[in-house]
Amino acid sequence: MINSLSSRFEYKTLEKMIYLNQASLGLISDTSINAMHQFLDNIGRHGNSMMTDEEEVNFFDDLRDTASLLFNCSKESLAILSSASEMLNQLPYLIQPKEGETVILVSTDFPALHRPWLAFSEKRKIKLISVEDERNNDLTESLVAKIDKNTSVIVISYVQFSTGSKVDIKRLRKITKKFDVKLIVDVTQAAGAIPVNSKNWNCDAIICSGYKWLGGHGGVGLAVLSEELINKTPLMPGWMGAEYPFSTSNEKLNLAKSAKRYTQSTMSYVSIKGLEISIKEIMELKIKKIENHSIELKNLFIEKLNNTSWSTFHNKNINLSSSNIVCISDKNKDMKKISSILYQNKIICSYRNNHLRFSFAHYNNEIDVQNCLSVLRSL
Repeated sequence: MINSLSSRFEYKTLEKMIYLNQASLGLISDTSINAMHQFLDNIGRHGNSMMTDEEEVNFFDDLRDTASLLFNCSKESLAILSSASEMLNQLPYLIQPKEGETVILVSTDFPALHRPWLAFSEKRKIKLISVEDERNNDLTESLVAKIDKNTSVIVISYVQFSTGSKVDIKRLRKITKKFDVKLIVDVTQAAGAIPVNSKNWNCDAIICSGYKWLGGHGGVGLAVLSEELINKTPLMPGWMGAEYPFSTSNEKLNLAKSAKRYTQSTMSYVSIKGLEISIKEIMELKIKKIENHSIELKNLFIEKLNNTSWSTFHNKNINLSSSNIVCISDKNKDMKKISSILYQNKIICSYRNNHLRFSFAHYNNEIDVQNCLSVLRSL
């Protein structure tokens, strides 16, 4: 029997639902929720009577300390943002590909990675190259095959949101270094579920949303930035990105000398507190143990689907996909309709790109998987 890695009592949703959807809006633990309530009740609702200007500026420090351990990066290289998109939208203008150069993306990647470059390409004559994430194919190999002397930037998700395909970042980085290509990696579908080691990867930017697998609420994004990006002027500099934010000056930027310069303004401090606590919970569970737990559940899920009409996106080599996401389909079935049937049976998953996406988190157990499989077999 595969038991949950964390306490299921922390997640009230599990009392009535089988939740295989952390890859979407993820569950938030009671411990994190309580921390958010305490901040709102004891500090937030009281304005500056319980938080001085100095305490407000320093409020980011605990999250920065915790997140830097998660990503294995220096605190100076970690930017705290209001969303991942906030950073993704600045990168085309910070990197500034030259006319005629190419940017490589995955065709079915999350829109937040594509849209900034689509908008930028309307202003600059650059070429966007889309790589297909094909069933049972090595996505890393497909990306490497597209790199040439004209390539300027590669923008990818470490784990593809709609298929679970996983990119070998270390291998890809070795090639991009050779061609002097910038590498931007979104780890929103990975961080908190599988290890992310920024020092080993040495990317130009690693970006993450603060919810989903990190167990937080919306309103916070994180980014690990290269020294080159840290030394640039943000496209959208805000007052909180100053070296001393409350020493207000309208004559000079006086930007912070670290990734703090990318924090724009007053943020959702409630969400910041919740994310700080949820990351600490994840770190206590150990990321490698979380990954191994999801591997067990994933292997069980795939094994029980063998000899049925269902097929997984990567069924010949499951190592091409991440441990935490499995996508299945059946050409003779209506996936959207089946998603609704599962929901009616209190099994929560996602319908993405004509696949059913199931995500396995630390709170899931073998019973969750078996109950889900029972419904799938009956359809």
